[in-house]
Amino acid sequence: MKKIMVLAGGNDQCALIEELRRYFNKEVEIILVDMSDKVKAVAYADKFIQISTMDRSAVLKAAKEEKIDYILTACGDQPLSTMAYVSHQLGLPSYLNEQEVRDLTNKRYMKDKMVANGIPTAKFIYINKDWSGKLHHFSYPLVVKPVDSNGSKGVKKVSAPEELEDSLREAFRYSLSGDVIIEEFKSGNELSCDFYVENGVVKLLCITASKKILENASSFTIVQSYYPAPVAYNECRIKEIAQRIADVWELKDTPLLIQMIVKEDEYNVLEFSARMGGGSKYHLIQVLSGVNIMKVYVEMVMGKKPHVEPKKQWNNAIMSYVYCRPGEYVSLKGFDELQKRGDIFSYFTYRLAPSNIRKSDTSSDRVAGFLVVGNSEDEVQRKLEYANNSIAVLDAEGNDIMKHNLY
Repeated sequence: MKKIMVLAGGNDQCALIEELRRYFNKEVEIILVDMSDKVKAVAYADKFIQISTMDRSAVLKAAKEEKIDYILTACGDQPLSTMAYVSHQLGLPSYLNEQEVRDLTNKRYMKDKMVANGIPTAKFIYINKDWSGKLHHFSYPLVVKPVDSNGSKGVKKVSAPEELEDSLREAFRYSLSGDVIIEEFKSGNELSCDFYVENGVVKLLCITASKKILENASSFTIVQSYYPAPVAYNECRIKEIAQRIADVWELKDTPLLIQMIVKEDEYNVLEFSARMGGGSKYHLIQVLSGVNIMKVYVEMVMGKKPHVEPKKQWNNAIMSYVYCRPGEYVSLKGFDELQKRGDIFSYFTYRLAPSNIRKSDTSSDRVAGFLVVGNSEDEVQRKLEYANNSIAVLDAEGNDIMKHNLY
């Protein structure tokens, strides 16, 4: 029986664990590692070890003691580094080595490599806490972000010089390495582009447009993903950029997520990674393209060469994420009924109840998400409006704390 260590315990890792059990016909032992024992995947694992997924030494020690055969993660950047490190130290198979992970997840190395190889991106500098320079050659607004965080943690839009110091302080708080990127803000529409790289060739799975929470003026919290993206873009140009990334980073067989800003004929890559997107993106990809990307991912990391043939399944879809006002989340209302009637295609929970909700600033603050699909824009908009009026997130007193005004 194989022993597999899974890093991080969110909703996407639950799907990974289920796919691993199918792949091995249940003849597998899953050891989950997460810094919190209040995560969904604890119930899916055979054993839970409470360690930060970024504590590489502690994870390595646990992996040695457990005599694991694989260490895996999915849908997040930060644990990839630990996965590659432990795999290297123990001589285990891994689809990415440490340098590849660094160049794919650390924005400092990623941006340097993009510029050196002609991949379009915003003008930037990277700094550490000793920096005391001036931004003479930059125009506001700016974006400040840690070089190595995920889930939009520490990422802020800076509209004026007087806002810079506080934004840098927040970014440094989330930077593992102590480095921060300052880049010029690019206006336009943000696209999330999912590919599978098969034998070095990119295959487009889907392109969605990311809608942000407008009230979070200085942050970039995604509240919805729209398909098709309701903006004009050149699909061939996007594929060319994706193929250039795959060639420069020598990607052979891997999921590839690229986030970019598009404005008329200008395309600027924000960041990318050799993984699936989070927030149940694996499910959205399957619904839209017919490709079970989590199954493909498991086969790929097990050394097989899966073949994908994306085919359009629906004309329109909207994935919406549920955020709340401060309070205690105790239960959801209406989700099951809407799914049974077909008003929503599916839904996901990201926080265990009861859970104290303090803010709605990053993706980790999501309580739930739901997907509506249809064959016209009017159909999905009607379903979205009906769902928004029918669901609720309840506190202990039965009050609805869901932010219904985000859609």
